[in-house]
Amino acid sequence: MKYISHPLIKSNAIEIREYQQNIGRACLNHNTLVILPTALGKTVISLLVAVNRLDKKPESKIFVLAPTRPLTLQHYESFKQFLALDEEKFVALTGKISPEKRSSCLKNAQIIFATPQLIRNDILKVRYDLSNVSLVVFDEAHRARKKYAYNQIAAKYMDQSPDPLILGLTASPGKDWKTIRQTCKSLFIDALEYRTEKDKDVKPYVPPLEMSWKRTELSGEYKEIRGILEEMFHQEIEKLQSMGILTYKRAKQVTKRDLLELGKRLRRGLEKGGRGSLYAAVVFQSAAISITHAIELLTTQDILVLYRFLKKTEEKKAKSARRLVRKPEYEELIRKVEGCLSIEHPKLALLREAIEEEYLTNKDTRIIVFTQFRDTATRIIQSLEGLEIAKPVRFVGQASKPRDPGLKQAEQSEILKEFREGRYNVLVATSIAEEGLDIPTVDLVIFYEPIPSEIRYIQRKGRTARRRLGRVVILITKGTVDESYYWSSRARERKMRKIIYSLNQKFMRAKGFKEDLFLEKRKQKTLEEFE
Repeated sequence: MKYISHPLIKSNAIEIREYQQNIGRACLNHNTLVILPTALGKTVISLLVAVNRLDKKPESKIFVLAPTRPLTLQHYESFKQFLALDEEKFVALTGKISPEKRSSCLKNAQIIFATPQLIRNDILKVRYDLSNVSLVVFDEAHRARKKYAYNQIAAKYMDQSPDPLILGLTASPGKDWKTIRQTCKSLFIDALEYRTEKDKDVKPYVPPLEMSWKRTELSGEYKEIRGILEEMFHQEIEKLQSMGILTYKRAKQVTKRDLLELGKRLRRGLEKGGRGSLYAAVVFQSAAISITHAIELLTTQDILVLYRFLKKTEEKKAKSARRLVRKPEYEELIRKVEGCLSIEHPKLALLREAIEEEYLTNKDTRIIVFTQFRDTATRIIQSLEGLEIAKPVRFVGQASKPRDPGLKQAEQSEILKEFREGRYNVLVATSIAEEGLDIPTVDLVIFYEPIPSEIRYIQRKGRTARRRLGRVVILITKGTVDESYYWSSRARERKMRKIIYSLNQKFMRAKGFKEDLFLEKRKQKTLEEFE
């Protein structure tokens, strides 16, 4: 194994990887958005660009920004681990440090790690400026939309620095042209560097990813309960249609997306002073949304998860919730659900089977099970109690919910530490484990359900092993939104790739590059600065 040799990088610290050097070199002359799957080393690329800027501007400073404190500290530790700089040259700023002390820290530090809200607030209050900053790294750059702090920092940086350079990092920039273009505009991006595991300069470093899908069918009892919910749903749609709303579709064809779009229109009407029937329409629309959610919980999660949702609905005071629980069908629904609580969703058996198969081949393996909902994470933990080989742990975000307190950052860090050390070997996680956090590499990732978001689909897949064969298993219930969500995420990922290529061509034409010249540049194997 060969390592990068550079005065600012510790000896035998960073393995030479062709694609990282190629991308790093390309980022030196333009504000660049690097799009790279999770676990392929975006941090190393930012580090390579950083040492190049320090070479050229030894007295300058570098900002590395990340959306969360744990991710910020993760970058802080990585840079300290790899760079041959005195420790006082690194500083991680948090809200716990007073503004006066933060300003003092900046005087001595050369590489500053922080969340964007903190830096934005300090800049707006003129506690310091960015005139001597030679590079700003925006991690999880796809967040740079609307009024996010990244946007204001980038604008101030471009205005204050005589020689600015911006590096954006993301695993997925967005679902459509408008979204990706907005990210580039917000961060003043004028070049893209995009790689997947299939690119020639990436392939040698990434074992193949094995994808498989396990399909199952609902039991008769689940189908019967779904029928009751569907009848309740059709009643709400028919109420809306009697008011002249959603008449362009049959009641059975109305989707959750139709209802969400309708909700936006109804609320805009209320904001403009609408009265009377609009209020009633909002109640029917909200009730219909709740029922579609209930159907999704039953058919793709588990009946216990549905039961908890229904009990929470009974406690709500909203008109739409009261409307549901007062329906004649609701009494029958609850009776049927309570009578079937011992019948688990067929996915749980598939999940146990997949975990057992993995441990038959590798007793030391680590597994992540992703699910959308906290209640499902709890249900999965319960279902794994009978597996001797499995040592599962629930991993959720910080936000607390009724009867479900979140995990504090220290608790999250401790769980990940124990997962890494082997006290736990199955991490049952919600979306908190998809983005940013330093999740240990695992051999198997299981999607308890497909998700329509291409960003989350890519991030989940990226948690699999990158030093050996990684496996992804996706559980799908036939005839449910699982199927449409799966195909939606695949289609959106393909669409995203086409948009990235098209946008990159536009950037190159603006600079006067020919496509063959650009491709030739990508074939170069080394970064001169790091040889």
